[in-house]
Amino acid sequence: MSKTLVNLQNELIAETKKGFPILLSGVLVFLIFTLMYFVLPIEAVRLIWIFGLGAIFPIGMFISKILGVSLNSTDNPLGILGGIVAAPQAFYIPVFIIVYMKIPEYLPFTIGLLAGSHFLPYIWIYKSKAYLFVTLGTCFSALILGGFFVEYAFTLVPLAISIVYGIGVALIQRELKAKPV
Repeated sequence: MSKTLVNLQNELIAETKKGFPILLSGVLVFLIFTLMYFVLPIEAVRLIWIFGLGAIFPIGMFISKILGVSLNSTDNPLGILGGIVAAPQAFYIPVFIIVYMKIPEYLPFTIGLLAGSHFLPYIWIYKSKAYLFVTLGTCFSALILGGFFVEYAFTLVPLAISIVYGIGVALIQRELKAKPV
């Protein structure tokens, strides 16, 4: 018996809990980014921003194991789609490196906009308005704080992203409780 799209979405949501452990990991990583500015030289902070983002996924996987959430839904085509949607972020690294080399003060702006925009497809995949909030909140925070308050961007942008992700996790939890699958 073949499954309907709705069945596949519901199974993915039940198995992955809408991927909230990844957002929870992002909260931690961006909070660390916020605090790094106060204890490390700015040159180190800039480099850590580029490569530290790579820690979000493995930390998210670790958190998912602790919480008993499976993020590897490889037998569901929508789970595979979710992975494909996330994968292009790897291609952003050269952009981040060029921004680092040419206009490093705009790293928070660039990283925030590109990272935030990648959440947009999850609105549909997970049937989640929380991901709309995460997308818009992250992108607008990066645009406003990273674009217009550049001198404070390495503290304001990661703090704002942490808050947005944290609210996103709370909204996802509310969605999961309101409409269990």
